[in-house]
Amino acid sequence: MVNPKDKTMEAALIEAGIHLSTASVHQRDRFAYWREAVCDTYVQLECMSDNSTDFTGEIQLNRMPRVSTSIVSGSQQLVRRRRRDIAKATDEWFLLSIQLERHGLIQQCGRIAELGLGDFALYSSIDPYDLSLPDGFRQLVVQIPRHDLLQRLPNADLLTGMTVRGKSEIGGLVRDSVFRLVQAQSAVNPATRHCLEDSIIDLCATGLTTLHGAEAVRTATEHRLIHQADTIIAQRIGDPYLDRAEIAAALSVSVRRLSEVFQAEGTSVASKIRQLRLAGIASDLRNPQFAGWTISAIAMRWGLNNLQHFSRIFRERFGVSPREYRSTNPDGAPKSPMSAGTWE
Repeated sequence: MVNPKDKTMEAALIEAGIHLSTASVHQRDRFAYWREAVCDTYVQLECMSDNSTDFTGEIQLNRMPRVSTSIVSGSQQLVRRRRRDIAKATDEWFLLSIQLERHGLIQQCGRIAELGLGDFALYSSIDPYDLSLPDGFRQLVVQIPRHDLLQRLPNADLLTGMTVRGKSEIGGLVRDSVFRLVQAQSAVNPATRHCLEDSIIDLCATGLTTLHGAEAVRTATEHRLIHQADTIIAQRIGDPYLDRAEIAAALSVSVRRLSEVFQAEGTSVASKIRQLRLAGIASDLRNPQFAGWTISAIAMRWGLNNLQHFSRIFRERFGVSPREYRSTNPDGAPKSPMSAGTWE
């Protein structure tokens, strides 16, 4: 079994990759240097420390074409991925942290992963997260393109912020195997390196599938998110600017995350909004309470201001124009001309 404290692996990373250390700059500049180094190495982040004046930190980085690995260590710090950081991003990643020394805490999407020696957890760059790390911590961080992990583990977003125990049989095997592959990456040819990257991603996916109750968490999370989104849609259905971005912001999740959960249910946020609006308009068109309202006023009451677009999607949904729908009873019999209403 590989010792998580094996310095040979770190030496290989230094030789083959990039070595960043606060020891290379003046003490007064060390924390500022560290904040820049963290953002350059991983993703755009905010980094804070209770001991910024005596701060130390070190990153030993190796970038492959798709996967990056690094050993990161240092003083106490809180690393935070914020919405404004996410908004600036052009790439999307999953990151997996394996705890090598001391402990760590990862918080994302309302879940908290407490990492002891040898434990690991996943987190995503497209949702906010916090990493809490104590003095003397050390982690191996694997950075994987989002698309590559989702191909192997479609529900990976719902497994972030959950601890895989290094003491478990599969968890320990995954951890040790990743160590060995990371150590070997500097000594292989390009063709082998491509296969090595696939092996690292496969191992990470394998470890994550062992999470107890992963499927139950997936179902509960999806249902809760959809219920919350449905509530917002119902409350704001008359707002013409309501869209998936507005709903995602209200729920503190990314637009992509919200869309993926709805796609798992065989629908989309836009479709849900559209169908609810059309159902409400159809009900009002035949409701005597709105007999004196024009069709355009009813459409705008439900948040549809583009009347040409409204007419088209209404016909697609009900097979007739809004005027024709209003002029017939639910059984298809025509109403009297006086009750049919007008557009204007």
